Amino acid sequence: CDKWDFNVFTMQDMTRCGSLFYVMYALFLRYGFPKKFGIPEDILINFLSQIESGYHPNPYHNSMHAADVAHIVHYILTPGGLAKTAKLTEEDTFAALIAGMIHDFDHPGINNSYHVKVQSYLAILYNDRSILENHHCAEVFELLKHPRFNVLGTLNEEQRKDIRETIIEMVLSTDMGLHAKIMNAWKRRIATDSNLHLKKDDQRLALSMAIKMADISNCGRP
Repeated sequence: CDKWDFNVFTMQDMTRCGSLFYVMYALFLRYGFPKKFGIPEDILINFLSQIESGYHPNPYHNSMHAADVAHIVHYILTPGGLAKTAKLTEEDTFAALIAGMIHDFDHPGINNSYHVKVQSYLAILYNDRSILENHHCAEVFELLKHPRFNVLGTLNEEQRKDIRETIIEMVLSTDMGLHAKIMNAWKRRIATDSNLHLKKDDQRLALSMAIKMADISNCGRP
């Protein structure tokens, strides 16, 4: 998983339940999150299995795409050095990997523009703004309310709040309708200096750029 040319298609072919579960389980162990955050293994397995099964067999926005994106978020953070440069906390890294994993959870295979044009239930619910991205987050946090799936259950309130805010920030940034706004904010920020570790907002902006890069990275892969 530390290699840029990690092949998610090969992993998909090797597994019966899908690549997302195995990629995320491997990454969680690599970072030592079960031990650091006291996550019981059965809850971790339940959570990863439920996220995997919550993706639909879409041609593109499926669980294999989620595995691919989560892997590249990891690659940018650790082999790529962002976690060190931005002095990210364990909670930041934990949130970033979850964001990569869940960023298209329950994706229906049709885009925001379609939802707006037909004024679907989700479009009405989210007032035409980042409809699917809001939905991905909301569905996962609803899932986390169940003790069997709550990988945040052993964390304190401050940690849960921090992780939740980072996940939401990252997943909402994958809305391509916000692309120009986020890119312009990044260009203005990085033109000043590269001290991204001094403010939480700067760290989260960097993490948003990481997941955005990961989300479209497939065209740059072998």
